[in-house]
Amino acid sequence: MYRFMKWRPAKQQDTHVVNDDSASNQSFAWSVEIIDLCLGGGCQLAAQTLPHTGFHRQQTSARGYTNQLSTVLMLVRAALIAAIAAVHSFSKLAHATSLSSIQESDGGFTAGAWRMLNASNYMIDSPCERQQWNITQDSASAVWLHFSSVDLAAGAHLFVSSMNGSKALSVASPSTDVTTTPISGSGVVVQFVPPSEGCTASSTSTMTLNSVGYSYSEDSQVENEEREICGAVDTMKNAVCFSSGSDEDKAMVTKAKAVMRTQRTRDDNAIVTCTAWLWGNQGHIISNNHCFSGQEMVDAAKFQFDVQTASCSDTCTFATCPIGKTLVGKDNVKFIKSDAALDYSLLQITSDAASYVSTYGYLQVRNSAPSQEEEIYIPEQPKGGAKKIAKTDNDDDSEAATVLQLDYSVAVEGVTYTNLLAYAADTEEGSSGSPVISRGDNSVVGLHRIGDCDNAATRSDTLAAALQAIVSGNDGIKTA
Repeated sequence: MYRFMKWRPAKQQDTHVVNDDSASNQSFAWSVEIIDLCLGGGCQLAAQTLPHTGFHRQQTSARGYTNQLSTVLMLVRAALIAAIAAVHSFSKLAHATSLSSIQESDGGFTAGAWRMLNASNYMIDSPCERQQWNITQDSASAVWLHFSSVDLAAGAHLFVSSMNGSKALSVASPSTDVTTTPISGSGVVVQFVPPSEGCTASSTSTMTLNSVGYSYSEDSQVENEEREICGAVDTMKNAVCFSSGSDEDKAMVTKAKAVMRTQRTRDDNAIVTCTAWLWGNQGHIISNNHCFSGQEMVDAAKFQFDVQTASCSDTCTFATCPIGKTLVGKDNVKFIKSDAALDYSLLQITSDAASYVSTYGYLQVRNSAPSQEEEIYIPEQPKGGAKKIAKTDNDDDSEAATVLQLDYSVAVEGVTYTNLLAYAADTEEGSSGSPVISRGDNSVVGLHRIGDCDNAATRSDTLAAALQAIVSGNDGIKTA
């Protein structure tokens, strides 16, 4: 199976807030995206009507489907088919350039966003009367608020709850820079309750509510729609699922403790997530360059450990997963170096690094390349959710994930990367920066960087050489 083009809506930012000063309208643009193309027949494509393009794709085989394409697109299509046919004799992961591989270039998976509010719309006007504000957010799966300050009269209370009044949270007073716990749903209610007795006109209660944060619902996540789940079944499992398995499985869980979720607010107020991990015994952190390429990005990030479910069958999302410990990047983590070609970023914990290493352990990078068909597993934080482990290749979860190729080449946004590690173990958006680990010696043999099922990583020998030129003596390199 190869890939061709389809049209899809470009990334949308849904920022409608009820009872706020203004709400920006959704705007849509259409952009070209890659779709499957099956040479030699045998592949059926579902009918799809696409607004704003005048383009309807009929259900037929890929060899014979007819499209209402413009002359330019038909010429492009013909050229691509000719190019693909030239390499059709190679396997899916042959030493060839992929037409559709995706490397998150906007800082990671967009899990949610912040929306600025007009604080004057949320003022306590009457200190002795109940007041309520409803704040809703279209396309949200969970909502939370940020108060820059809260200062209530004695006996007064401020609550944030779900729209039906459940899950009520009390906001402490006096307090500053308060972010409430996320509440599932597309809205919250803020309620001011005055003192039950002794309230007078001179009583003073104030709050400054300046922003609402929200996580996107599954239906609203439009960017990178077709990603790295290879086949019909997602075979990633919650990390805790392996804690009662074989000794090999238990070792995976132990090593996976060093893997963390990163969460960062971009300048455009989008919240993006990646995966990172502790490297060596001096508190170094490794992720991707496209996740962290400078100190300002580190300062805007949180590094969160033990983001995982309590049981194998539990589910949670970016906003609702339990978090074991959060390390704020600013003043606690320093940026050391990153490399766009190798797509790695090296950071280091500067505040009490030893305690993090002692609690979560660390990983070692092998100083040599893995072998062909070496069995691997990938601990990751897909879509900013619970930590999962992918260790199989096939849909029935019976075949161990393996290294498929050692010299893979792939094109991403016009740039060709070579000498990569290729594999088909499931990953998703937000898995960028995950370690690809050998099941044999539990050393890191790759740094995951590219998805869309043509999964690829920077090889361990390349990564180790780069790291050794920067850091020494941290027990972060494993000699094969």
